[in-house]
Amino acid sequence: MRAKYLEKIQRGIKCTNSYWSSEETLSKLEEGSLLIENQQDALLFIEKTRYEFWRFYFYIQDINKINWGVFKQKSLITEIVVRHSRKEKWDTILHAFQEKGKFKIYDEYIRVAKEKSHVNAEDFDFSIVETSHKEDFLKIQQLIETNFNLYSDKIPSVEELKALAKTTFLIKDKGQIVAFFITEKKGITLEFRYWLVLEKYRGRKYGTILMNRVLTFDPEIKRITSWISQKNKNVILAHKKVGFKEDGLTNYILCKD
Repeated sequence: MRAKYLEKIQRGIKCTNSYWSSEETLSKLEEGSLLIENQQDALLFIEKTRYEFWRFYFYIQDINKINWGVFKQKSLITEIVVRHSRKEKWDTILHAFQEKGKFKIYDEYIRVAKEKSHVNAEDFDFSIVETSHKEDFLKIQQLIETNFNLYSDKIPSVEELKALAKTTFLIKDKGQIVAFFITEKKGITLEFRYWLVLEKYRGRKYGTILMNRVLTFDPEIKRITSWISQKNKNVILAHKKVGFKEDGLTNYILCKD
């Protein structure tokens, strides 16, 4: 029954923030990690996180017919990615989430992109850089939890970090991780995910070394993207100085207590 209902809703959706396949969604339902709400014109579901909130996903056919009272006892976080060329349509949806659903915009991330420029790997000593291994995943996760925003930075699971191992680069001091750069390869595009140098170790050019390792490890990469909070004006400016440009996508992070 769930499979048929999911198929029916997906055929007529006007907006969604879920890019899972039907098989992935049904698998999560079977695992019990999702709570699902069937409505006549929508399929709404929330996924457990390790924290005090749930992530909210939706397939909506008619935004005006949503029963916003569901999941009212839970703290929710959701993301809505908007392309600037379709902003007028999505403004209506964002307004409904805020006015009727009582969500608040917590943050806005813009995506910047650039074509990969040539970097000569011979100009850098990468001997202190290594890729991540099984014993590193939990510590990396803990460092992300401590140094990034739980609501908007979408903390990866250990399994997700395992899948990103080949594109995760570390620097260690006395066996302890002191800097890392996590990326994700998507075809010929490389997406920056998490980049951190612990405060005690800044000023040693670890960030520069990691950046240049990321830019030289795979000759197939042709394009680079990065999501940056609108609040981080200095970070946006720094990216633009090295050739990044906004590519027309904004990710709205919404929360509901």
